[in-house]
Amino acid sequence: MLVLSAVATGLVLVIAWISRTAVLITVHGKSMKPTLHSGDHVLVRRGVLPKRGQLVVVEQPSQRGEAWPCEPAGLGCRREPLSNRRWLIKRVAAVAGDPVLPGQLGDQDVTDRRVPEGHFILLGDNARVSLDSRQIGFFPDNRILGMVWRTL
Repeated sequence: MLVLSAVATGLVLVIAWISRTAVLITVHGKSMKPTLHSGDHVLVRRGVLPKRGQLVVVEQPSQRGEAWPCEPAGLGCRREPLSNRRWLIKRVAAVAGDPVLPGQLGDQDVTDRRVPEGHFILLGDNARVSLDSRQIGFFPDNRILGMVWRTL
């Protein structure tokens, strides 16, 4: 009986840890084709800053003309819970200190520019339909929910 209780307690702790560090996200849209398709599920590891080439889930800026309508994801928000926010899945094209390459920020002049500290350039694999750094510009690191860990 004692062993069963210890196993159950351990299982509860593991589930609690996973729920705080991982999030299951369903892909919507075509912006990450051919890598991900609408309806795919990905497991996102929270609290990890990604490296170049990795996929991330990032908060989408507001459509209402504001940059972001609420506090960063890591700080919580009294006005709007995380489940009500809009999320994008994108690939990290450049990290802080990397040079900005032509086309990564749309039509903006990028001569001798580098990605600023605390920011990323995020691009969708399907450029024709992707809302990403080409339209939005740099994404601040505090708007990244986490790194895509596994596709399920």
